[in-house]
Amino acid sequence: MDMRAQSAVHVHRYNVVGFLHTQRLSYKQALAAVFIEGCIFLALAITGIRSRIMELIPMNIMYSTAAGIGCFLAFIGLQHNNGIGLVTYDGATLVTLGGCGPKDRGVMFAMKPEEISFDNICKQNEDGFWIGEDALGPRSSNVVCMGGELQSATLWLGFAGGMLMVSLLMKGVRASILIGILFVTFISWIPTHEATYFRERSSIPGGEERYWFFRKGATVPSVDRTALQLDFGALGNGDTWVALITFLYLDFLDATSTMFAMAHLVGEEVPGFIDAKGRWPRQLMTMCSDGIASIVGSLLGTSPLTVFAESAVGIREGGRTGICSFMVAFGFFISMFLSPIFASIPPYGTGPAIILVGSLMMEHSRYVAWDDIRQAVPAFLTIIVMPLTYSIAYGLITGLLAVVVLWAVDFLWESFLVLTGYYQGDKTMYRV
Repeated sequence: MDMRAQSAVHVHRYNVVGFLHTQRLSYKQALAAVFIEGCIFLALAITGIRSRIMELIPMNIMYSTAAGIGCFLAFIGLQHNNGIGLVTYDGATLVTLGGCGPKDRGVMFAMKPEEISFDNICKQNEDGFWIGEDALGPRSSNVVCMGGELQSATLWLGFAGGMLMVSLLMKGVRASILIGILFVTFISWIPTHEATYFRERSSIPGGEERYWFFRKGATVPSVDRTALQLDFGALGNGDTWVALITFLYLDFLDATSTMFAMAHLVGEEVPGFIDAKGRWPRQLMTMCSDGIASIVGSLLGTSPLTVFAESAVGIREGGRTGICSFMVAFGFFISMFLSPIFASIPPYGTGPAIILVGSLMMEHSRYVAWDDIRQAVPAFLTIIVMPLTYSIAYGLITGLLAVVVLWAVDFLWESFLVLTGYYQGDKTMYRV
């Protein structure tokens, strides 16, 4: 599962089924919930309810959402498991400076306090060897640097790729982001240096397996185990409806806010693309697309499909027409058969591109009236909560709640002043 996407939605999908099916719902029951959620999503778009709800969102929140997505993308690109590895975990401050080599990395496990005991952490197998890691369960993909910060070869290769992208972009070179990704990727495929993505010298575990998978070159995709595996028998289970509703509102907020951000990004290059209410041409078809995608995805056996914030990379490269969308779709089709090749693009190759696009998306924050406290606080909360909670939806919810709370406090305060005669008749309850 690609955690570079709108992650709170994906994290919840993981929580529904769990690691190796350890939760209450089977994957077939979860797919049935995804199918129904996609149908509801499509109905909301066709009836225009989705567009109406989006028009109710204050414009300062929508603009700050675009800036928040930029921060979110940059945060993803800076991480160890999805980017160049400059930011890693810290037990005291949550995040800190990383970029350490393999020998200085520590691994993390999570346990509930009541599960922490000698028997749970330390086990012995039949041969008498301690297997505490297996007793703890799956470990986090993030790491802790225990020294050697900024000494990782992959960090500096990713940094070089990022500088190449920026330099080419400054000179107006087309496909500058793609050139930077290919530059890092081709170097990482050489298995004889410290920044390689293959074989035993790779700083990311699994280098040997990746090398032999890469050598396959092409594979034939198969969905025999997941296609048409929907189980609607769990609809009488409350857990199924909790999962369905959560899928729906997270997808709604994620996809809608991301769509606006991407449309506004196009509007920066195409004057008049977005009107005063935040609407764009063929908006209905745009909003129907992700609902249809979720329905088709559930039939093939995948979690809900949503709009990727990484679409900003294509927009920045000049993709604003249906031809671009067709070529992207064709590329995804080819990637199903060339998955060994595409899967071998390292995260420190795509990380710089995500960081670059995130920095460019911060320009949307200039449309917020920062000198107005009613706009500034909700906008700031929207921007900062997105990367810190790893969720676009949670950031948008926080901003909207801040707007409602500030409005309610201001209304009560003004009402109190009017009723106590503070305004001496200059302001009435009707005006409040």
